[in-house]
Amino acid sequence: MADPRLIKKRVSSVKNIGKITKALEMVSASKVQKAQNAAINAKPYARVIYELVSSLAKDKIVEIPLMRIPEEPRTDLYIIVSTNRGLAGSLNTNLFNFLAAYLVQRKTFKHYFVTIGKKGRSFAVSNGELTADFSDQKDIAGLVSAVVKLITDGFVSGSYDAVYIVYSEFINALRQEPKVKHILPISKLELEEEIKKEHFGILGEPVEKLASENTRANYSFEPDPVTVLVSLLPFYIEIQIAESIYESEASEHSARMVAMKNATDNASELFDSLSLEYNKARQALITTEISDITTAQTTIKD
Repeated sequence: MADPRLIKKRVSSVKNIGKITKALEMVSASKVQKAQNAAINAKPYARVIYELVSSLAKDKIVEIPLMRIPEEPRTDLYIIVSTNRGLAGSLNTNLFNFLAAYLVQRKTFKHYFVTIGKKGRSFAVSNGELTADFSDQKDIAGLVSAVVKLITDGFVSGSYDAVYIVYSEFINALRQEPKVKHILPISKLELEEEIKKEHFGILGEPVEKLASENTRANYSFEPDPVTVLVSLLPFYIEIQIAESIYESEASEHSARMVAMKNATDNASELFDSLSLEYNKARQALITTEISDITTAQTTIKD
């Protein structure tokens, strides 16, 4: 027979765990809307700069360093945007599995990594060379600037032949998908694809497009397109990275909110099950004690 005291301790532990997971769920629910708003607010600027760079990036422009296509690419760098904390369900696991499958297709390359988020460190070390870690950087503006300088300097110097950013794309509150986005070298085709991309809101409904093919502005450039583009490309890369970080934050809080809700529900079910088991054990113990008393009285009378 189970000891009611041990069961009662388990009931108390499960109840406390349920309180903690419920609190974490509420905290994540309050943060997910803020993170989603930050991701959405960055899109108007991102879309305009995509269009502007696309209109400047003509096929004849080959002398721009950030648009250089390496003849024999042998090295690549991946910016991994993961989380600093756990309790986010399978968000990080899905991201790392997706990236691992992607790296299998590029076995001939030497891989370098830049991590934003502590959970990505071990993956980077075990799959290549960790160049830099920005997990402890709290200021997003400073973080993005530092990352942009690192990858642009490395690409221009030839240390990296290609640069990618790996993050969890926010589709809606219940769905986040791992994604590998090509950052460098910049190509006109990818710019046009990014402009046509349809974004989704927090409930999975398409957000109204911010611009259309018929409403694009006609730009005049001074002194010339090449000079303007050279100055503009670092800002284009900045908005690419910042947008990915905002998407990852929204994905993290959404995944943690769902994971903690599931944990709270499981704790509630386990609490009910253990409470029933405790009551049964307590009732059996009382019945046994009454039976022993009755038997003792009968024995004394005889």
